[in-house]
Amino acid sequence: MKGLIYQYWRGALPGYAQLSQRLFRDYAEAHGLDYRFDDNPDFFTGKYAEYYHVLRPLYDPWFHQFDRVLYLDMDVFPTQTASGAIFAEEIGHLAMAEERDQPLLRQSVTGPINARNDARWAGLLSRLYGVQVPRTDMGAPRVFNSGVVLYSGDGMRACPPLFPNRRLYGLMIRLAGLPRFYRLDQNYLGLAAFRPGVQFTELPDIWNAQVRSATGGGYEHVAPTGPAQFVHLQTRDRGDLSDAEILEIVNRA
Repeated sequence: MKGLIYQYWRGALPGYAQLSQRLFRDYAEAHGLDYRFDDNPDFFTGKYAEYYHVLRPLYDPWFHQFDRVLYLDMDVFPTQTASGAIFAEEIGHLAMAEERDQPLLRQSVTGPINARNDARWAGLLSRLYGVQVPRTDMGAPRVFNSGVVLYSGDGMRACPPLFPNRRLYGLMIRLAGLPRFYRLDQNYLGLAAFRPGVQFTELPDIWNAQVRSATGGGYEHVAPTGPAQFVHLQTRDRGDLSDAEILEIVNRA
């Protein structure tokens, strides 16, 4: 099995992203994987194109030499004990982990990313694309995080003709009056993954364990369903943290 870890960054590389790059380069070497980092890529063009390079493995034939490609945001970090087992996960075309607590949290959010807008987004997908996104027991759209995306070799070749036009998708979201967030990669993949013919697999959340800024200060670790392997540091102050501070937070997850 030939595997690749893929990351990219647009703009000047902050300290936490440099740490993620070093750690995953070392992780790749330790587990017999290839590593690729794209500095200021311009494979995609147009508004919000910088967010859509997560899709590059689908559209750039260079990636198709690999059996698996793992895309990682640069605020994701491996724990000290992270294994290479993610490359042995049985998946269809692509896999992402669920943010299980988000639908409930968004019920009380007053900002633009909230339960009402999630429901409007899901309704729009149903009307325009005929896609019924997965829902929780309470009927809210489930949230799958695009910070960790695993593609299979079959998926990289099969998905491009099945995925919707990203620019048209963005236009539809704008015309519907939904906030910018719903035009970006995560919600686009939340549509594309459930189009007819696309084989989506839910990735265990140990590969995308969430750490967020806690109300009142500090950090909130969202407990995954098993020992955390990769940790997603979604905190407001991550740019101010030292490498040692980040590693302490990551390895506490």
